[in-house]
Amino acid sequence: MHSLRSVRLPPFVLLALGVSSCLFLGCKSEPAGAPAAQASHGYGERAYAHTAAIVAIGPRPPGSEGLDKARGYVTAELAKHGWVAVAQVFEVATPKGPMTMTNLVARFKGATTTPEAILCAHIDSKLMVGSEFVGADDAASAVAAIVEIARVLAEEPARAARVELVFFDGEESIESNITETDGLYGSNHYAKAWQGEVAKPRFGILLDMIGHRDLRIRIPSDSPEHLRAALMAAAEKRGALEHFGIARGPIIDDHVPLNRVGVPTIDVIGDFGSTSWWHTPADNLDLIDPKSLEISIGTTLEMLRSLLP
Repeated sequence: MHSLRSVRLPPFVLLALGVSSCLFLGCKSEPAGAPAAQASHGYGERAYAHTAAIVAIGPRPPGSEGLDKARGYVTAELAKHGWVAVAQVFEVATPKGPMTMTNLVARFKGATTTPEAILCAHIDSKLMVGSEFVGADDAASAVAAIVEIARVLAEEPARAARVELVFFDGEESIESNITETDGLYGSNHYAKAWQGEVAKPRFGILLDMIGHRDLRIRIPSDSPEHLRAALMAAAEKRGALEHFGIARGPIIDDHVPLNRVGVPTIDVIGDFGSTSWWHTPADNLDLIDPKSLEISIGTTLEMLRSLLP
C-alpha cells in the first residue's frame, strides 16, 4: 500500500525502491515529568463501534458493493451531526483498465468558504484475490476516527465550518505496491481542485492505521515542520507522546498529492513496515483497541484546536 520512497525523486528511482527500503524505527521517548494520559471521553469506544460496522460490511476494493455500503454508512453517520457529504465521481486508468471511483467529501452544514483544514483518510481496502481482506486498521479505523471527530466538532460549529472531511477511494494500488501510475487515485483527483493560484486550505491531516492495539505512530521524516511540531505538542498535552515518533524516511500515501499542490499535509500513520499483519487477513477487528483510537482521536482533536483557534 504505502511504498516508502522519497516524494520528490524521479519516477524511475521511485519504482526502484521497495516497501522494505525504510522501516519505521525512529521514535521519540516520553520526557521525564510528562503529563499523565487524559481521561477517556468515550471517543475510542464510539470509534471502535464504527470500525466494527465498517469491517462487518466485508472487503471494500474500488468498484465493489462493499465500498458503496461503507460510503453509505459514513454519509448517514455524518448526517446525524450536521455534515453534508457529496460523492466526487471520477474515471481513472488502472493496470486492469479504466475504472470509476468515488471520493466522499463532507462539509459542515452552512459552510460556504474555502476550508482552512482538510481531515482525510482512505476508505477503500486493498483488492486481495482469494482473500477476505477487510482492512480493519488499513484503514477502517481511520475512517471511523474521522466520523467520531466529526461528531465532536459538530459541538464546535464555528470550528467545524472551517474543516473539510475527505474519504479517498483508490488509495490502494490495483496490483502489488503503489507506483507513479498505480495507487493514490482518489487523492490525486481530489488534489487537482487546489492546483495553481487558487485559495487553498492552510493544512491537511491524513489518518491511516491509527487503531492498532500496539499504537506506534511514525510520521514521515519529511513532514511539514509546523505540522510535526503541532502534532507532537498535542500528543504531549494529551500525555501520549510515547506513542508518536518519526520514521527514518518519507512515505508514499495520500498526503503526497496534497503537498505537491501546496497544501501542507501531515500523514499520521501507524508503524506497519515491520509487521506480519499488513495486507493480510490478520488485519481484522482483533487488532483494534478502543484505547488506541482514543489516543489518536484525542491527539488529532487537540491538534485541530491548536491550529484552528
